Amino acid sequence: MPERHIAIAGGGASGLLLAHALLRAGARVTIVEPRATLGAGLAYSTTCPLHLLNAPAGRMSAFADDPDHFLRWLAAHGTPTEPTAFVARSRYGEYLTSIADEARLLGGDRFEHRRSRVTDAASGADAVRIRTTAGETLAADALVVAIGNAKPARWSLVPDDVRASAAFFDSAWEDDATVPATPEDTVVLLGTGLTAVDAVLGLRHNGHRGPIVMVSRRGLLPHEHRQLDRPAAGSPLATSLGQVIASVRRSRSSNESDWRTIIDGLRREINDRWEALDLTEQRRFVRHLLPYWNVHRHRMAPEAAKAIALLLADGTLRMIAGRTQTLEAIPDGIRVPIAVRGRDETIVVDAQRVINCSGPEHDVSARTNHLLRSLLASGAMVPNPLRIGARIASDGALIGADGTPSEQLFALGPVRYGTLIETTAIPEIREQVQLLAERLLRVPATVLAPAGVPLSDG
Repeated sequence: MPERHIAIAGGGASGLLLAHALLRAGARVTIVEPRATLGAGLAYSTTCPLHLLNAPAGRMSAFADDPDHFLRWLAAHGTPTEPTAFVARSRYGEYLTSIADEARLLGGDRFEHRRSRVTDAASGADAVRIRTTAGETLAADALVVAIGNAKPARWSLVPDDVRASAAFFDSAWEDDATVPATPEDTVVLLGTGLTAVDAVLGLRHNGHRGPIVMVSRRGLLPHEHRQLDRPAAGSPLATSLGQVIASVRRSRSSNESDWRTIIDGLRREINDRWEALDLTEQRRFVRHLLPYWNVHRHRMAPEAAKAIALLLADGTLRMIAGRTQTLEAIPDGIRVPIAVRGRDETIVVDAQRVINCSGPEHDVSARTNHLLRSLLASGAMVPNPLRIGARIASDGALIGADGTPSEQLFALGPVRYGTLIETTAIPEIREQVQLLAERLLRVPATVLAPAGVPLSDG
């Protein structure tokens, strides 16, 4: 069988782990990624020591068939860690970088990293033709779109002059977004999810001591992990995701068991349950229940939860449920009017800094990525009917405008959101990697198992 050549658009965690699996199976791999370092991506490139993984170390192995790999790596690199501990995300970035080094050793001349971005891809009779921002072209047997999470969704009612203001940051990950001009600045965070939590911790780490206001429509803060979390022995008897949430609510009110065990017990089957829902049920879930699911499912590390609780208790941090009205530029910053949810009241906050922490844009038709735009324009990709993510087959193949799954174009990780309801965390990505590598190479799973992967830095 001729050597298969797989191109991967994106060199973050999902792209790297797929490359590693493919190289182990003897394939040729080209990653197109502008960053010099592979693996860490945006998620694990933070240098703030307060930014911790949102899952305990024992669940964060990069390999589905080697659940203790990350723990062994930590021990081999001088930091033996309990499985229940929450380590710094920067440390996990180092772990992924070591896997990138091993991928280069595994692949030799079968592995290439082009420091660019894919701008266009078109299926051909014998190969997919790929163009990059560097003006290069290449051909491969398949292209995998693994570009990771999008930039935050644009916050509405932000006029152009406000958006262009030095006091407005359209992402918490922009340079200096969490480095205030003075420690006493008032900061407004647009959003109350995990990104907003990261922004609070980043501000405090960078010396900020002024008031912080977090605002979102429902004012929901992510719940915290607990050290005694254990997946439930069996899933709750529920036929819909709505009934799962009802089970969680009953558990919380009765105190018979920790509701987290219900959520964690569903990890392996949640996407199957999602795909079993019809479009009407999925749409209803996204519209009414998704925010509640997210704050229960995607939780804070205990240390982060403690820090946020202390700031809320002393009044330094304030959380408001409501809708922002039109933001207004003022001489020393931005005026943020907030219509309070459920009350005939508008709170006005004059802030020296406003940071968009709304979470990633999931509507692929609204994203500015050149590759996604070209795939949509050609009909090789179509938006999911829910307007979150794209239509993607269960094996990861893009479904085109004609309704046919592609044999050359595939997706991995956050791009599959909508087709899947859980596709951003490492445990879900590593499972996708295993299945997609098998699909791309048509080889048995045993060939792709990571047994014996060295723990050196290469």
